[in-house]
Amino acid sequence: MSIHVPDIVWAIINFLILVAVLNKFLYKPVVKMLDDRKNEIVGNLDQAAQAKVEAEKLKEEYMTHLQNAKAEAQEIISRANKIGEETKNEIIAQAKAEAQKVSAKAQEEIRLEKAKALAQLRDEVASLAVLAAEKIIAKSIDINDHEKMVKDFVKEVGEIQ
Repeated sequence: MSIHVPDIVWAIINFLILVAVLNKFLYKPVVKMLDDRKNEIVGNLDQAAQAKVEAEKLKEEYMTHLQNAKAEAQEIISRANKIGEETKNEIIAQAKAEAQKVSAKAQEEIRLEKAKALAQLRDEVASLAVLAAEKIIAKSIDINDHEKMVKDFVKEVGEIQ
């Protein structure tokens, strides 16, 4: 085996042509495809990062809305409790006022009935006094009869009361 220089030269030329053709038709498209794929992956990573940032932003907004809703619910509960307490106090005040009115009316009715009873008692006493006077005038009395009539009169008045 001997080294034949023209064959080696043609082999080198063929190799260089092959490298040039592969570079033109294979290497550049493959590198372009790899660069495109790299750019696509970088774009997807950027989109994912942006989506993550937006998701965090939405989460923060959601948490803010949730806290606001909780605060609003607590405020509504507080207002309802306050209104309930005020209503309870108003009802109690109205009931007390009504009870005072009823009590005052009952006391007034008692006072009127008492006055009426006293007036009737006076009329009865007056009638009894007139009857006693008639008896005294109709009869001549001595001191013993007089004391007996007074005792009887007091006894009758005492039974009426």
